[in-house]
Amino acid sequence: MKIYLNDFSNAPLRVRIAMALKKLQIEEVHIDLERPDWLRHCPEFASLNPQHMLPVLVDGKQIIRQSLAIIEYLEEKHPLPSLFPPDAPGRARVRSLALMIACDGQPLLNLRVRNYLASEMSPQHAEKWLKHWMELSLREYEASLALDGVAGRYSHGDSPTLADVCLVPQMLMAQRFSVPTAPYRRATRIFEACIELPEFAIVAASTAVVSNA
Repeated sequence: MKIYLNDFSNAPLRVRIAMALKKLQIEEVHIDLERPDWLRHCPEFASLNPQHMLPVLVDGKQIIRQSLAIIEYLEEKHPLPSLFPPDAPGRARVRSLALMIACDGQPLLNLRVRNYLASEMSPQHAEKWLKHWMELSLREYEASLALDGVAGRYSHGDSPTLADVCLVPQMLMAQRFSVPTAPYRRATRIFEACIELPEFAIVAASTAVVSNA
């Protein structure tokens, strides 16, 4: 298998965390889509994904796009340790929390949206847009945690799940763009618990290196 990703975007970070939790060794091809000449450095990638977005997993003749589809594909091929609880209601809740970020919150903040905003409005208005949707995403996640009242160290119980795999990159992005996370006490507690695990910590460390570069 081969995975195309980078070190700082939300969607690739989800897959990197999932790979680490499952102890999977997959060949990585790193692409910096913010470089104007990225295609010259990796021309084959353009033929793999018409969206020109990361991540993309290649497994033989299979090409899997979209981070959650990739993670579920890896989950089915390598079910242990699982990123889902054993019960159907629990699995539905974990997917719901993950989708709140992966489908509702983060897409409004991704690179192509930020590039469009930069071309259409002032930096101040672009920053206001980003912070609004970032704060709303975290506020909604926090409210869901409070409403559901599921106990545990992580978003669902005492083992990391797909929900945490999505939450941690979103919190890292908030830090990257100086969005305060202290108001989201439950999400912050879960984030801190995750970062204590080496599988999450190594991703957070690489993100910090990129952010400070």
